[in-house]
Amino acid sequence: MPSLTGLRFVAAAVVFVVHAVYGKAREEGGWPPAGLFLTGTAAVSLFFVLSGFVLTLSARGPGTARSFWRRRFARLFPSHLVVLAALMLLMRGAGVAWPGDGLPNTPPPSLLGDLSNALLLNTLVPLPQFLFAGNPVTWSLACELLFYLLFPWLFPLVSRIPSQWLPAVAVGAVAAVWAVPTGSLWLGGPPLPQDFVDGSLTGLQMWCVYSFPLCQLPQFILGMILARMHADGVAVRFGVVPSAALLGVCLVTGLAVLPRPFLFAAATIIPVALLVRAVASLDACGAKSWLRTQPLVFLGDLTYGFYLLHAAGLAVVMHYWGGWSVVGTVAAFLLTVSASWLLHVLVERPCYRRLAVARDRPGRREAQLAECPATERVAT
Repeated sequence: MPSLTGLRFVAAAVVFVVHAVYGKAREEGGWPPAGLFLTGTAAVSLFFVLSGFVLTLSARGPGTARSFWRRRFARLFPSHLVVLAALMLLMRGAGVAWPGDGLPNTPPPSLLGDLSNALLLNTLVPLPQFLFAGNPVTWSLACELLFYLLFPWLFPLVSRIPSQWLPAVAVGAVAAVWAVPTGSLWLGGPPLPQDFVDGSLTGLQMWCVYSFPLCQLPQFILGMILARMHADGVAVRFGVVPSAALLGVCLVTGLAVLPRPFLFAAATIIPVALLVRAVASLDACGAKSWLRTQPLVFLGDLTYGFYLLHAAGLAVVMHYWGGWSVVGTVAAFLLTVSASWLLHVLVERPCYRRLAVARDRPGRREAQLAECPATERVAT
């Protein structure tokens, strides 16, 4: 579904803009506008829902948990480790400032924190020296790692849900997303200093609703259920434009009426789910879609590398440019896209070809390629 590939890059570009504005705000001693910052969190929420949707929709053949995990490992870790090594050289060697540097109550980076980030385990510890360790944007990859570990058990359960029950189960998944910030209201601790939270959100609450992998799992499961609804033809008549408009309404309304913990996923989960389903329907129905244009699909294929590198691109340009500027942000975008293409060609694809399929028995490669989703067979 090429429109979903294009949508991935749109979401990554939103995160890039949020972090670019964050860099400007940090120079001025402030925080980015609340609406823009929370649009970035909605984009990450879209990644989680989309991950469950695509993995479920593309799953074919009996497969094994081991073969699935091998493919996910080959997709996730090589690029992550290469980028992390480059960032260590930039931060420790060239002295480039990084997200988390200079934030209140944030200790300097440590070897233990960087090692936990390399293993994508740092978000299990609700302490700044772990959460901001290594490449901080990979906190979402730590969540994806949990999703991948659980998928071989979740997929049979979701597959057995009768079609007529799917809408009700989807509502239950949305309720589970809302249950996370509801439970976080009882978590104490000192309030965060950022302006947009008005002193009403604690660090422990933000870790729970934003960084802790288990608390993001309901969004992934919702994506799996949406994939079943799509495959079984369960109609959801809500277009792309209305879904995007509803997302904006939920952000504005949520900022006005909801406690802060609900703004990181719960307030926008319904329009995000509707948007994923609506975009998937464009390709299924053969409708026109600007997300399916060749440039966006090309950029969508680079999304993983772009996400890994975008904060580094911004940090490097700001460091050597002498501060934030519009021209510098454009230069950082172009630099990140170029570096993402190199990472895709030199690391991501070769490592996947080498690591994704076991070679220990004759004929094993052909059998496992038959199990791979179509998108992964193309990659191999």
